[in-house]
Amino acid sequence: MGTLLAAAPFEDFARENSPVLAIVICGILGILVARLITRTITRLVLLALIVMIGLFVVVQRDNITECTQTCECELAGVDTSVPLCNRALPRTGR
Repeated sequence: MGTLLAAAPFEDFARENSPVLAIVICGILGILVARLITRTITRLVLLALIVMIGLFVVVQRDNITECTQTCECELAGVDTSVPLCNRALPRTGR
């Protein structure tokens, strides 16, 4: 059985343009992979930032409690005073 006549024009097109088609397909795949990597790295950076903020709050928990009671404290080595803080108000601690 010979070659189908309908397939002959496609074979010629594919033979003549296969390098161009390969470059276009590789370019599209490269762009998709780059987007995937960029999104993944962005999510990992944001997750790391959230975890670092959470760890900072846990480590400074005692100092934050002191701030609520005395209106003055030290956070991350910096002396801090809470503006508009009324020391006369009763503080309820846990």
